[in-house]
Amino acid sequence: AYEQLRGPYDRAALQRFFALRPLEFGGRLVEFTRAAIAIRDSWRRESDDTQARGVRLREQLAVLGPVAVKLGQTLSQRPDILDEEICEELKPLQTTNKPFDDAEAMRLLSEELEWRGPIAPGVCAPECAEPDGAPLFASISASPIASASLGQVYKATLHDGSEVAVKVQRPSAMRQVATDFAVLTTVLYGIQSTGWGNGDLVEITDIVAAGVFEEMDYRNEAVNAQRFERSLDFLGYVSVPAAVPSLPPTPRVLVTEWVAGRHLSDLSREEGTRMTNMAVDAVTASLVLTGFVHADPHEGNIMLGDDGRLYFLDFGLMSEVRAEIMEAFAYGIQCVLNKDWRGLVTAFVQTGFVGTPIEYREDTTGEFGSGSPEAMAAELEERMESVPGGTSRFGALSTVLFDMGNQWRMYTPPYIILLIRTFLTLEGIAGQVDPDFNIYEVALPWAVQRALSPSTPTARRTLRSSVLTEADSFQWDRVAALVEQQQAEQREARDKARTGAAKAAGAAGA
Repeated sequence: AYEQLRGPYDRAALQRFFALRPLEFGGRLVEFTRAAIAIRDSWRRESDDTQARGVRLREQLAVLGPVAVKLGQTLSQRPDILDEEICEELKPLQTTNKPFDDAEAMRLLSEELEWRGPIAPGVCAPECAEPDGAPLFASISASPIASASLGQVYKATLHDGSEVAVKVQRPSAMRQVATDFAVLTTVLYGIQSTGWGNGDLVEITDIVAAGVFEEMDYRNEAVNAQRFERSLDFLGYVSVPAAVPSLPPTPRVLVTEWVAGRHLSDLSREEGTRMTNMAVDAVTASLVLTGFVHADPHEGNIMLGDDGRLYFLDFGLMSEVRAEIMEAFAYGIQCVLNKDWRGLVTAFVQTGFVGTPIEYREDTTGEFGSGSPEAMAAELEERMESVPGGTSRFGALSTVLFDMGNQWRMYTPPYIILLIRTFLTLEGIAGQVDPDFNIYEVALPWAVQRALSPSTPTARRTLRSSVLTEADSFQWDRVAALVEQQQAEQREARDKARTGAAKAAGAAGA
């Protein structure tokens, strides 16, 4: 019955579906409530140390299923939100979730790929139609080598000797995802109707749900992967595992080339720093230049290949960024580094974090009235200068905005929620290899390039004010400095790729 919900997310259709299944809906709501109580009680018990709380949180999120696991994956990269020990306990949610039954996985493989014979020599799906027929693969691992929130991955070998990754979706994934979002939207609608928040809670959930529903069809993932790789081809070091042409993707099965490489936990400090720099460089370039962003770049989805290249995995959850938002982000990055707080307020308005007119209230329980951009900029300056990492960490800016939200009316534009998740996740990874990592400095070259290539009237006016004086004289020195900075960063990126490839070649030769 749940398979009828597969396809583009439709909240109204979801509500109609569960209106006919009140027991399933209510049962899931009870499960969420019980998990929340168990987590709360663990937090309150003095006998539970930090590690024990992390274990309990991971266990409860894993039991709740894909949507909760994705939340846990994001939190695992945020030691500024949760204690570091708790983050470490959550990291297994990235690649080592509890796998489902291998026989069921083989049945899905056979069904999706319409294969009547064995999956591999000695490996048959239950009720195999032709057990003596030709096998699909020359070999396949007896158990999954990775298990994620929506599916698990087996390593197989084609008959030509090529190694491939075989990704199979959990049989319960559609049911759990549909039920969870039906519960979440209903609960949040009730909260929103009380007047709490800025009226966009359900809309934000709809955006996230739309992304996850798209992720449920592995055919989308294959298309997204190729598009992402092409969009960042100019960097010279980004790769993705290509889908195997002889085994086209289906909604629940994806076969791709095998990537020989390692994740962050298996790298030396030098290698980890190099991979992280490349990853942040690539994602920020996609955020402000290409507009096609990987929205789930946790540790399990990034690898340093044995060939020295950076590999991204899992392209189910992606973000598309409009030109005006890319330009506003680029402008905001420059403003933070230049400590131009008045300009940052303008960037907030352009991205939709702050409305027009700006609204402010003295009393946090009172009504909002008019506020001035100058006053907001002054408070931003005071807070950003005092918070640790104010001009180097995106997480610090998020904290400041959260605190200011008590008195300044702020919004979380639905289209931007996945971008925030992307930046916070990446920054969490970077902080593990370099505590002084400045995400804004890495993003600056691409912000400058976007500023020099405006596509909207506002951005063109910003560029004009950047390169011309009030008397309309050209500021040659300023433009030359910007161009030289961009060229230097691009040279550094190319050097990184060449160095990585050379080291990989040297290691292989040894």
